[in-house]
Amino acid sequence: MTDPNYTALLLIVDRSGSMMQIRDDMVGGLQKLVDDQASTPGKLTVDIVTFDDKIEHTHSFADPTEVIVELEPRGMTALWDAIGIAVNNFGAALASLDELHRPDMVQVVIVTDGMENSSQEYTGAQVNKAITHQRDTYKWDFVFLGANQDAVATAQELGIDGDAAMTYSVDIEAVGAMHDATSRYIHSVRAGAREGFSPDERAASMN
Repeated sequence: MTDPNYTALLLIVDRSGSMMQIRDDMVGGLQKLVDDQASTPGKLTVDIVTFDDKIEHTHSFADPTEVIVELEPRGMTALWDAIGIAVNNFGAALASLDELHRPDMVQVVIVTDGMENSSQEYTGAQVNKAITHQRDTYKWDFVFLGANQDAVATAQELGIDGDAAMTYSVDIEAVGAMHDATSRYIHSVRAGAREGFSPDERAASMN
């Protein structure tokens, strides 16, 4: 039996060169999201994977009160590789835990400001297979947040529900609204009353 009081949060965050224009806003929004979830009752750990055309796992099963979000934009956007590697590696890490110490809820949040353009290891179909497996077998919950694209369409291609996907504009107010909506969504999932993004949240995230 898994730990019903434990949520594992995995953030997969784009740090490609185009992120430079909203770097500070993105860092601030992610930090606020982590801090907000840390204040919620229940055990929480945070994993962060950042990517451009290289992928780095910067935090592993971290105490959210000790997480400092950092992004240094550079490079291209290996979105498929980042998701595929992060999801499969995280699944292996959780499988290595004693069942009593595994989280009952796994929340994955993917944030990008652009389309896939440089993956070498994974295709979109392979990412869909990895996500679908974790979603259907282990009840992982996935969120997809994307700028400069139809994020709902991209998410659905990857096996992520459209109501948990949102397009955002590349400006300070929209990025802030997007993170507020995402934190609210995660709260609903952790409370066992999942509520997808509302029309008002989508409008605010498009500013």
